[in-house]
Amino acid sequence: MTEALRSWVVGIAGAAMVTAIAMTVTPEGRVKRVVSLVCGLMTVVALIKPIVGFDYGSFSEYLAQYKSEAEAFSADIEATNENLTRRIIEERSEAYILDKGKSLGMTDLKAAVQLTWCVDGFWYPSGVSLETNADETARQALGRDIEAELGIPTDEINWSQDDE
Repeated sequence: MTEALRSWVVGIAGAAMVTAIAMTVTPEGRVKRVVSLVCGLMTVVALIKPIVGFDYGSFSEYLAQYKSEAEAFSADIEATNENLTRRIIEERSEAYILDKGKSLGMTDLKAAVQLTWCVDGFWYPSGVSLETNADETARQALGRDIEAELGIPTDEINWSQDDE
């Protein structure tokens, strides 16, 4: 495809050079008008030649190949974007939980958020595993905050204690 484009540009450039030389060396008068007409026709032929001899089958194959490459590239980008979006949601959810736990006095809190893919096309937090030695009152308060702000039901919050 690029070879055809290159040869077309070279053909136009060649026609323009021949036209310029012919117009320069031709004397004024009736001969110059004839040469001007011939040069104009030669330039038009150079412009139209790719359309007349165009290989539509080859062009169609090129477009199909280009489309499949573009779709593959797009799929890779979408998968990468989906993974990045998932990771961002996980990190922000975990940061929220850790900040909320810190405000409740849980200095040893560790959080791991689980996400689920929704049929509507997005990730949402569906569960969380928390590790802390905090008392039951602080755990219940954090559980209510997680359910209210992140939409994770309290029965999907898994508590464990740090055995260190």
